[in-house]
Amino acid sequence: MQRVIFDSSFLMAVAEDPTTWFEDIVEKVGRFEPALPVCVRAELERFASSDGKRSRTARVALTLASRFSPIPCGRAPVDDEIASAAMSNGAFVATTDAALTRTLLAMKVRVVCLSRGRVALR
Repeated sequence: MQRVIFDSSFLMAVAEDPTTWFEDIVEKVGRFEPALPVCVRAELERFASSDGKRSRTARVALTLASRFSPIPCGRAPVDDEIASAAMSNGAFVATTDAALTRTLLAMKVRVVCLSRGRVALR
């Protein structure tokens, strides 16, 4: 089964504008194991602890990811941890972050992104 590692940007995007993202990923990738690096969860928890719309969106994103498999993180920046985990696990990465997408594509990591509210693979 393919593993898909989620970035906070993707989870917050689908939390803010709900889509059929899960079903779309299954359609594109097949059955998959959703995974969330511990450092991404911590990032979402930081966002959720404040006030305002971003906080509410982060709380919804945390709920969406509540059953995702955790992936340990080291001390590197979050994007580096995601890229490292994807390389070592042969995983896809779900993100809407353009800089992270460029990095991952240069590393030959498949990227799950959103295009007009639908899931696309790069």
